Amino acid sequence: MRRFPIEIVIVALCVVFVILGWRIYGAGEMGRFAPVIHAQRAPSELYARLTIHYAKPPIDTEEYRTSDVEGVSSFQYSIRGYDGRQITVNAPPARVYDVSFFFGRLVQDGVWDLVDKPSRPDANAHYTVYVKQLADYQHGQRTVTFTDPQYWATKTGREYSIDLSKGVPRDLLHVSSTEVADPRYEQIIKDFRDFGPDVFRQNVAAAQERIRGSHG
Repeated sequence: MRRFPIEIVIVALCVVFVILGWRIYGAGEMGRFAPVIHAQRAPSELYARLTIHYAKPPIDTEEYRTSDVEGVSSFQYSIRGYDGRQITVNAPPARVYDVSFFFGRLVQDGVWDLVDKPSRPDANAHYTVYVKQLADYQHGQRTVTFTDPQYWATKTGREYSIDLSKGVPRDLLHVSSTEVADPRYEQIIKDFRDFGPDVFRQNVAAAQERIRGSHG
């Protein structure tokens, strides 16, 4: 009788153990790391922009633009005078964290909670804040317009509330109210003004001075 080679039996057993090990351990590990792999492949885009339109000379418009796409940040500042002169300060795209940290600061300071505010009488500037985020396969964006952020940050208004569980009040002039002030509008503007490395802010300040000087 021919003897069955023991080497074949050993190889077959090794194959069986490898398959069983993969199904028990490897598949479990892949399942555990699958969300991480999924997150790493998720697109990541951040955009934040502030545009300021002035009612009187010397500055007509200022604009801060920032973006971070797949870890590559870019940002710029532009200013235009009433005489048509325009200066732009650009930071070349680079793998830095300036914009991602800045966007995090905006979120922390409540940019997603801002709402449009009515224009104040004789406002000398109109502000438009735009933010957009695409991360973890989720998307959100917002555009908010307002004037006089210092007013909304320091002057209290009244917020009225009606509790319908107690029925409709007979006199709407005497419903409960609280005084509110919202510093987020002024803080968001300050965040944009303070954004960027020292050399970027220095160039922004120089551009502002040149536009103001050209009007004088």
